[in-house]
Amino acid sequence: MTMTQWCATATGVLAVLALVAAARYRAVSVTQRGEADRLAGELARLQERLTAELSRRGAELAVVQQEQEHTASTQRAFLSVARRILVMAHDQQALLDEMERTHDDPALLEGLLKADHAAAQQARLAQTLAVLCGARAGRHWPEPVALEDVVRGAQSRILPFQRVMVRSRIETAVVGAAAEALIHAIAELLDNATRYSPPSTQVFVTLMPVHNGAVIEIDDGGVGMPEHAVAKAAAALAGGSTLEVSRLGEVPQLGLAAVGRLAEQYGFRVTLSSAPSPYG
Repeated sequence: MTMTQWCATATGVLAVLALVAAARYRAVSVTQRGEADRLAGELARLQERLTAELSRRGAELAVVQQEQEHTASTQRAFLSVARRILVMAHDQQALLDEMERTHDDPALLEGLLKADHAAAQQARLAQTLAVLCGARAGRHWPEPVALEDVVRGAQSRILPFQRVMVRSRIETAVVGAAAEALIHAIAELLDNATRYSPPSTQVFVTLMPVHNGAVIEIDDGGVGMPEHAVAKAAAALAGGSTLEVSRLGEVPQLGLAAVGRLAEQYGFRVTLSSAPSPYG
């Protein structure tokens, strides 16, 4: 083969190879473009789903925020009403105390005392509402208060106070900052004990020392509570939530919920027992 023939043959081979390479490049380019188009389509669909999910979550968040704002507004309204009632009840009690000091007629004094106790019930209910709305116990005692005096103070805040028998085996005091909270909590527990036990029975309150403080035992002389009632009461005593009107029920049970709230705020503990009373 001459040099000319060889060069011509080589040129032809190179041309064929160039055509084959170009064809392969076009095939690869088409495949890559197809893959890129597929990935772009998947990305667009993913972005569309993400946008829809973000929109849905945003709408849900707006509803939750609106509900929270409504709940907060309701709590502020309840707290305002509770404080107004509390001020009125205290004013009424102050007036009744003044009348008791200036009158000595037994029949009149008996009526004044009943009115005073009724005003105390109003004040306690108003304070319960305030606590459930997030407020702390109102009065701050400047000095420690004897535990027995705390219990006696709680006893004076319920209507059937004569049914309560206090037996103290301890000499200890409660710091002034926590005294009002404990008085209110014990008053609610005593009210619950007298309300749900036979009116002819007594409620026994025993104060006992323990290694890390004191125990106040309240026994209402009842026959015990069914397990579902104990569970419901224990849930109310667990605390941790503020007042929500929608969860109060048709017959609101506020007292135990307030006790749970105060226990959480001031660091004391309340437990229940469904065992029958040893007193009756």
